[in-house]
Amino acid sequence: MSQVTLTNCPICKGTNLTHKENVLDHSISKESFKLNQCTDCKFIFTNPQPDSESLWKYYESEDYVSHSKTTKGFINFWYKRVQQFNLQLKYKAITPHVPRGTWLDYGAGAGDFVKFARKKGQEIIGLEPSPKARETALSHSVELLNTSYIGDIPKGTIACITLWHVLEHIPNFTEVLRDLSEVLKPGGVLVLALPNYQSFDAKIYKNDWAAYDVPRHLWHFSENDIQNLSANYNLELIDKQGMVFDSIYVSLLSEKYRNGSKLSGILNGIKSNVSAMRKLNPYSSQIYILRKNII
Repeated sequence: MSQVTLTNCPICKGTNLTHKENVLDHSISKESFKLNQCTDCKFIFTNPQPDSESLWKYYESEDYVSHSKTTKGFINFWYKRVQQFNLQLKYKAITPHVPRGTWLDYGAGAGDFVKFARKKGQEIIGLEPSPKARETALSHSVELLNTSYIGDIPKGTIACITLWHVLEHIPNFTEVLRDLSEVLKPGGVLVLALPNYQSFDAKIYKNDWAAYDVPRHLWHFSENDIQNLSANYNLELIDKQGMVFDSIYVSLLSEKYRNGSKLSGILNGIKSNVSAMRKLNPYSSQIYILRKNII
């Protein structure tokens, strides 16, 4: 495997990096990866990480649920059953903040959110880099375009851009954020759904926390990181909401990695949500809604 070793924090450009911990790729390769933390801004990232030519192999599995339609196994079956309800919650969370206009789903996976939004009558473009995922989407009557199409979209024309658990996968995420912010219209919103390593379930499972998902997750965000990033792209964080089903899904996976019980996973997921509701910790995954400032 060819690797890239970062010497600078991608958010603040600081050079003081410390080793945080080692995390195993439980789901596919069983390889161990290091997490580094910037001592200046506290951002955590996988380092070293696979280069762009090597990264694809860590997605080549039928068990990688967001790029497939498999319901094999209890966790995948549960994930797919909850998914439609979760799509409704996502749509409801963001629509009050979005001005009229075209939407863009970046990193659309198998096209579920694009299909859902279109059924609601919303004009939406879906972009996805994986040919396999685009084929899966097309087999379910959802046409997606390659992410390179972003260069053909006129600047300042998109009302809403969604990245549902996508930003953490993108090697050049700062460049992608720049490109996305440029096509966003003033007053439009950028929506990021991301795991949060400061959540209650992350603290329970530590380096077995499934949402570290190395090396597919290259970057590990907290709310503070989103605040720091938003200022770089003329964006303002206007709202955040918890993704209550993610904590249970992640806790179930984490228990699986520890050979624990499904009941413990469900209970820890519920405890994580209660902790977040009481504002003791953030949610396991959070939706951040960022508005582009009108200059």
